[in-house]
Amino acid sequence: MAALTPLKTVEPFVIRVDRATGAVDVARGLSAESGPVQYEEAVSKYFLARYVRAREGYLDAAARENFRLVSILSGPEAQQRWAEQFRGTNPSSPQNLYGPQAEAVASIRTVAFINPEVATVRYRLTVRRAHQSEQSDWIATIRFAYSRAPLTEADRLLNPLGFQVLSYRSDPEVIP
Repeated sequence: MAALTPLKTVEPFVIRVDRATGAVDVARGLSAESGPVQYEEAVSKYFLARYVRAREGYLDAAARENFRLVSILSGPEAQQRWAEQFRGTNPSSPQNLYGPQAEAVASIRTVAFINPEVATVRYRLTVRRAHQSEQSDWIATIRFAYSRAPLTEADRLLNPLGFQVLSYRSDPEVIP
């Protein structure tokens, strides 16, 4: 009789719900082949989060390094749009919006995949100026791929797997 019952395994996991936004976060184990979280998914989430933190955050002392990182993690078209946005003559450029006296910190809340090539990244942007601090919630929609394009050794140290953002859009998160 025991041979007729199917073998079942239970995989425990934790689900957290943000009380303010309703965003769901699931804590799961890591797996090479199949299972709760595959390595490829974890690696993509890492690069997506790193990209958003570098692109949306701003610290004057790290501006050049973050500009370079976003450029290396961007495909040619996204790289061109990023260079235009960051250009000093652009009034909405981060260095013009924040300058040396302010900083912006992007804290990643969730990374979710719409499909294997498109993800949404929810983040909270905290802008600090003098004695003021403002927070706002945002959602970035990112199309990405992995490229085998040649990179210099220095660039490969920042982007060892050839992660490339192909398109990027960030909008304020509106919760009814």
